[in-house]
Amino acid sequence: MKTERMISGRKLALVLTTFAMALTGTGCGDECADDFDCRDQGAPPEGQRYACVEQRCELTPIPVPDAGTGGDAGTQTDAGTTVDAGTDAGTSTDAGTQTDAGTDAGTQTDAGTDAGTQTDAGTTVDAGTDAGTETDAGTEPDAGTDAGTEPDAGPVDPCLSATYDPKLGTLHLAAEFVAGESAALPAAAGPVGVTPGPAYSLFTVVSGGSSGPHALYSLGTWPQVSLGTAPLYDVAAPGDRAPSAMLFLNGFVESDGQRVLTGYTKSGTGYPGSLAVYDSVTPASSTYVPAPSNFTAGVVPGAFLINGGGLDTVSAGLAIYALRTDTTPFTSLKVGTLPSITGGSGFTAVATNGVAMLGYFSDDTFTNVGHAVAPAKIDAALRTGSPFIVADEPALDVGSNFVAAAGQGTGVAVLRGDYVPPNYNFAGTDVSRFAFTVTNEGGAVTVGSRQPVLTYVNQCTRVTGMTAIGADLLVSLDDKNGPRLVRIQQVQ
Repeated sequence: MKTERMISGRKLALVLTTFAMALTGTGCGDECADDFDCRDQGAPPEGQRYACVEQRCELTPIPVPDAGTGGDAGTQTDAGTTVDAGTDAGTSTDAGTQTDAGTDAGTQTDAGTDAGTQTDAGTTVDAGTDAGTETDAGTEPDAGTDAGTEPDAGPVDPCLSATYDPKLGTLHLAAEFVAGESAALPAAAGPVGVTPGPAYSLFTVVSGGSSGPHALYSLGTWPQVSLGTAPLYDVAAPGDRAPSAMLFLNGFVESDGQRVLTGYTKSGTGYPGSLAVYDSVTPASSTYVPAPSNFTAGVVPGAFLINGGGLDTVSAGLAIYALRTDTTPFTSLKVGTLPSITGGSGFTAVATNGVAMLGYFSDDTFTNVGHAVAPAKIDAALRTGSPFIVADEPALDVGSNFVAAAGQGTGVAVLRGDYVPPNYNFAGTDVSRFAFTVTNEGGAVTVGSRQPVLTYVNQCTRVTGMTAIGADLLVSLDDKNGPRLVRIQQVQ
């Protein structure tokens, strides 16, 4: 998976933000099927990483990876792990290692010895001897030694002295937007999903790690956020609940107002996986749908769009699939074709005007790419079963890699940034919005220019997830003041 999964709490650790599982690969080994299976080997030595070599986890030198090999927001190592300027200063040879003036003075034959060798007038200790026995300047602790033994300022974390806004931390909000309500995000919470409204119910996935348990929970009604006392639904399908089962939860929770959708994948050929569909109105109608390589999802009228490798009995490789919920039973079909340069699944986000940003990881540019698909084309594909071609639709001029996307009013927001050496952890630069204008009775869409929303001043506050809340953007932030949700609204 050459993308990063977003909106997660600390315990889910964004199977999302250093999540690097290539869903186009094939896995069938006993110890590992891909590099992601080796993540439990512990911290590797500097300059090395664990890689899956002939189905065994082995240490290999860190290559210069493509921009898309990062994992999801919560697992990202925060700014504290970056080598700061203080550390560099501390490793430089300090002034104390230079031959100092004191040492030079002490090795010279001093004036006292010369005077003492003269035959003096009596037994009185002459001035020459006295001068020679005095401790000379060379034996005094010199400035160089003192400077070298003092603890240097390297380990000081600049984020400790940074100025934090109560809601946005160190992030800068563009003048066209305002920070609305905020709420603390429970530490156990994973990815967050929101119902269409007007009362916004929140849901999340709580996970005990790759071996589980994994369950869907209520997070209350915005902005009164609190974790439910009991799980609503087991995310794992019955056949995947064994203690030895290792599930890789995906970073999406989507709701059409009645149903709540989330999913996971496993190691193995084709990366088998499943979608959990919880019916909040009739819980007994909740179900599971096989979905290999499922990665992201979005909601359109009457259906969930799935960016993955198949859905139920429909299998056509990496593509855009739809789970139609307006039929009984649900209907699965392929609705969008991805280009031949697709090297991995991408992101999905739907605007309030029905435009869907559908993406993929490009093997040409080694970045995530997104295209805006008009609502009438999505509706036609749902009705006829004839897929649209994603790459034929207008592309978003992101200008960099991006690792998250969410609807924001009549447009979408993306989290821009890239993977930075030497550890290739993701470093965000900004959250930017692209407005969509729909024309030709819903059959065409124009993509506006990039509009910054939140800008990183440093890496002290991180965006760990994004989702839509009505016409606004709900961002998950984390810094020294803890995880929280903040509603970003456009100034009217």
